[in-house]
Amino acid sequence: MNPIMECRQIAKNYGKSQAVRNATTVFEEGAVHGLLGANGAGKTTLLHIISGLIYPSQGQVLYDGQPLHDNPSVAPNICLVKSDERSWADYKVKDLINYCSLLLPAWDEKLAAELLQKFRLPGNKKYKQLSRGMQSMVGIVKGLASRAPLTLFDEPTLGLDADMRETFYELMIADCGERQRTMILSTHLIDESANLFQYITLLEQGVVTSHMDKDEFVEQAHYLQGDTSLLQGLASDPRVLHEESLVGTTVLVWYGELENRDDLERQGIKIGPVPLQKLFVYLTRKGNSNSEEYNNGNFS
Repeated sequence: MNPIMECRQIAKNYGKSQAVRNATTVFEEGAVHGLLGANGAGKTTLLHIISGLIYPSQGQVLYDGQPLHDNPSVAPNICLVKSDERSWADYKVKDLINYCSLLLPAWDEKLAAELLQKFRLPGNKKYKQLSRGMQSMVGIVKGLASRAPLTLFDEPTLGLDADMRETFYELMIADCGERQRTMILSTHLIDESANLFQYITLLEQGVVTSHMDKDEFVEQAHYLQGDTSLLQGLASDPRVLHEESLVGTTVLVWYGELENRDDLERQGIKIGPVPLQKLFVYLTRKGNSNSEEYNNGNFS
């Protein structure tokens, strides 16, 4: 797939604090991207930069090969759904939807009306009077009905119950498939979102440490479980993200090429997949303890 957006050595400073540093990556067109990172990793700042809402302190963002910032021809193609829309607090839902229709040139009024009815959103209530889940639904209406070629969702399911989250995921996938939209989703609900993602971008302490196809990303991770005496020689390998031992049995989380898989299995070592949520946790812990050990998802 061709990239719809490219980040070149993006950094964002707030005083002496650096929220994003030297972030370089691309986002492929017509795909759903998962932007993953721990709290404080810089996800929200990066989304605000690539939406054009704020300027980077250094670096450049390109949309379809064109500079994003100070380029009014590009801005209408991008819609950002924030996790917290504080500026909406005193406005009624119906007025917010009307405002979005004026701001977003590809706005689908029919879809917006259908979504308002599906989510049972009260048009005459002010945004600040809504529950947290309903506030998230208003943001989802904005993002989906925008029909923007590039739509960014920052924690869009906060406060939603499982049924409403699933409804959102179904709507998003259907719309991407029908219209070849590109969506970037930042979320902490990784396990239930994993099937949505075609690409994973991992952000660690403001740095993009990995960007790759989701299946390739997950396929590099393995649980190795077996007798401690058989696995203790592997425990010091830099590809081991995590180790647990109990009563003579050891479990290793391995991330990278497993050259001797057949030999390990012949020795009775059980090898299994690692769920994306767990892999994210282990990679984050490894990155926090020694961020120099890997670059772009590959250990040296």
